[in-house]
Amino acid sequence: MTAARTDNRLLDTPMQPLRCRACAAELLVRKSSWHQTSVQWNAEALATCRELGAAPMPGPSLAGCSQLQETIRDAATSGNLPVVERTPA
Repeated sequence: MTAARTDNRLLDTPMQPLRCRACAAELLVRKSSWHQTSVQWNAEALATCRELGAAPMPGPSLAGCSQLQETIRDAATSGNLPVVERTPA
């Protein structure tokens, strides 16, 4: 796959809102592939996320919120969150 094709596919699949099933924080998310996820936090989501609030180190991190990871995985698997590069999981 060429870089130009990847860029166009990303432009065609913008980040979309996704609400965490555990705390209802709403973030912008895009799954570029099954192994790559982009997440855009906002102040409201940071204040709402229970796991990030309890984390020993400050700052948003997908790895720091297991509930968000599960929400994103389930949304991608069910087709509610498009995966730009559709390869087997």
